[in-house]
Amino acid sequence: MAEVAERDGMLEVSGVSRRDLEGALQLLPVVRELQGLAADEARPELLRVLMRHRLVLTPPASVDQAHRLAAHREALLAEAVFTYDTLGEVRGDTRVSSTRTWVTRQREERRLFFVTHAGQAILPAFQFDGDGRPRVELQPLLEVLVGAEVDGWELWSWLMAPSA
Repeated sequence: MAEVAERDGMLEVSGVSRRDLEGALQLLPVVRELQGLAADEARPELLRVLMRHRLVLTPPASVDQAHRLAAHREALLAEAVFTYDTLGEVRGDTRVSSTRTWVTRQREERRLFFVTHAGQAILPAFQFDGDGRPRVELQPLLEVLVGAEVDGWELWSWLMAPSA
């Protein structure tokens, strides 16, 4: 039987050959894949047992974090925002589809962003001028942030946070 000890941050393995240890390490990805498959198969039964016993699996800290996130999003939504309809009115578009197409192009060019809330696109108003055009000074920030895969709610939060 192999024995594993930790000394000075290093693992020492005894009772097994180097070849056997290397072989075992090479099998590790296969074992993890099999464990994933077994978990998928066991999940329905696990769910049934947990529901029957009404066990709470979400740590309180996760619940607290979700409450903080929800409150933060509510605060963002309390700011001035546009929908496709209201932005179209400001821009003088005759059809919502025209506004939607225009927003898609502007977003692709990283001139503006939106979030989805309750199945609806929400466009923070601070990114538009009085005529409903994207503020040009915002584009360099969006280029960098969206390029770093910061988008949607995370982007809105970042842009609204105080910064030096």
